[in-house]
Amino acid sequence: MLLGGLLLSGAVFARSGADALEGEGLSGVDALEGGGLSGADALEGSVSAAPIECNGSAPCIERSTGLPLQLLPRPFSNIYLDREADADKVARANVAAFRPLYVFAREGIDLSHPAEPQGWYQVGSNSSQKLGWMQARDVLEWRQALVVAYTHPGGIAEGRKPVLMFNDVAALRRIVDAADMAGEAEAIYSAIDSAQLPEAVVSMEPKRYIDINRQFYILPILDWEKLDIYGDEVRLLQIAAAVPGQRGADTLSDSGYLDQAATGRDVDQGAGLDNLAIDLVFVMDTTRSMQPYIDMTRDAVRRMVQTTGARLQERVRFGLVGYRDSVKAVPAVEYTTHNFTPQLVDAEQLVELLTHEAKATPAGSLDYAEEVFAGVDAGLRSQWRPEALRFIVLVGDASAHPRGHAQNTTGKDESDLRRELDDANVHLISIHLQDERAVEDHDRAILQFGQLSRVRGSDGEQALVEVNAFEAGDFTAAVDSVVGGVVSRFERSLALRSLPPPPPMPEFGAEPDAANQGQMALDKVWEAALIEYLGKGARPPKDIVAWAMDRDLLNPSDPSLEVRVLVTREQLSTLVQALERVLNALEQSRTSQGEFFAALQSLSGQTLKRPEDLGSGKNLAEQGLLPAFIQSLPYHSDILTLTQEKYASLTPEQRVQLEWGLSAKLAQYRAINAQVDAWHRLNEADPASELVHPLHIDYLP
Repeated sequence: MLLGGLLLSGAVFARSGADALEGEGLSGVDALEGGGLSGADALEGSVSAAPIECNGSAPCIERSTGLPLQLLPRPFSNIYLDREADADKVARANVAAFRPLYVFAREGIDLSHPAEPQGWYQVGSNSSQKLGWMQARDVLEWRQALVVAYTHPGGIAEGRKPVLMFNDVAALRRIVDAADMAGEAEAIYSAIDSAQLPEAVVSMEPKRYIDINRQFYILPILDWEKLDIYGDEVRLLQIAAAVPGQRGADTLSDSGYLDQAATGRDVDQGAGLDNLAIDLVFVMDTTRSMQPYIDMTRDAVRRMVQTTGARLQERVRFGLVGYRDSVKAVPAVEYTTHNFTPQLVDAEQLVELLTHEAKATPAGSLDYAEEVFAGVDAGLRSQWRPEALRFIVLVGDASAHPRGHAQNTTGKDESDLRRELDDANVHLISIHLQDERAVEDHDRAILQFGQLSRVRGSDGEQALVEVNAFEAGDFTAAVDSVVGGVVSRFERSLALRSLPPPPPMPEFGAEPDAANQGQMALDKVWEAALIEYLGKGARPPKDIVAWAMDRDLLNPSDPSLEVRVLVTREQLSTLVQALERVLNALEQSRTSQGEFFAALQSLSGQTLKRPEDLGSGKNLAEQGLLPAFIQSLPYHSDILTLTQEKYASLTPEQRVQLEWGLSAKLAQYRAINAQVDAWHRLNEADPASELVHPLHIDYLP
């Protein structure tokens, strides 16, 4: 969804960095050149050239975007009582590096010479609290909310290398331009492993996985270069690094940081395997063809109980969600989804539920497809325990109703749910029962079940088990390998204090049977899940400025950094309100056969304080009805460029897809807003409205 450049016109480097921790400053060419935004972003020129309005009482605002101007303090910088760098007038010494501050006033600001910026900023930790003044030479202007996050590093054998952070772009470019880039990079990794630290490398991402949703950090983008490597578009990024509430530069010359950064991603060092628990939720089709498989699942759980006894009873919890079809379309099915376990239960209680309550319905559906997506969506809302590894086992024999179908009750598809699974740290294994009488449905179901079971950190691998529906032994073998395998891998991990090695693979060329398919699927998701858990013992680098590549230096096709948008609760709430207006207008124009823009302006005029201020632009970006910060971001947006003419040219199917797509985004925003642990404070005094969330850029409309 990104345009040619990530953005970096929004950051102004306000001082050259002699400090070894900060890397070099920008060249004489202003960092605002290159990476320009398209006209769809409704901006004139670069973001940093946009006029700033300051009234002295509230934070300064960029006129074109409506965003507050923010600064990133450099390490070892001070806030002064007044515009005088006097030791006797320090209001706050050594402020937290790269943690955003609001600007309330700008005095004498001159950034025409980046190496020697002039002037002062009046700053505050939130939108209502002024702290004092900072010199322009001590800060970076950060006019965009774009940050990057580390991607899941993948498995032990085939995962990507950690991100290397160079002190200047020239050092990184030398590696990238080398005839043998992978060889040059491998030599650096080998030198770090042997504690022979290269001068050009300031720091490094830990080998263990740093999950931004669990261990919040910020990596604002300050500058960038775009390159083409083997036909792939990659970027060299200058990033700052900060961890709220923590101080001190994390460089490789710090032996304490180096030791923990170099610890293998399979090792329990500070993660606390003793506290590990497992939550496993079955999401099962309970239509009339499924009763034998419900019974076989019950028997597999019973066998697991007989094998393990009570020794893991408190540490392994189960859930059960049944799904059928749209009860509105087919009332006889009694429910679309039913959560049999509002609170997760132990294995013996699950056996009781599978024996007495989870029964298949005798009623038939209107078509072969079922409400698979609704079942997965309900499973995602399970009462997961905070410290548990989270798994869903999806069992079904039919495809899901696609987004926009009359019987799709969630407005979501496999891509929407895949993002939510990733954000919730839930790993899904699919067991697809294949009836030869419905072979025309198989490809569609395999695509959906496969996308839902994509393994995090892998190159497209899927935890998908395909089973012949008429071979009861095959399903028994598959579900046994999954249910029993979770427990056996759990016990081996506890015994070894690390990720256990995978069992032998089937012989080359041999078609894996159902048991082997289940084993391989579980191996993949277990490795990905435990790597996430063990990453809790690592810590991200902080208080540095450095250059890094957004791809693996050894394999540039693997992303190592992904783009996020740091949104506040207030911004997300504004976006929700805007999308609600757009969806209401779409519905009204569809039912009344009227013009979409006329309906949108009518609905917006009813809710805005000054409806006469509604724009007369031809597309939504020009109308000014969507939040200004959305318009300022460099990504392709179908909704921002939508015009009345484009809307009129859409087919009925395309209009339905547009409406359902926006509905899915809206549901995701509401889910994020409801998650208490998804929101983070940048500063201790931040009010609730200014908590932030690192939103995937793909979540934007």
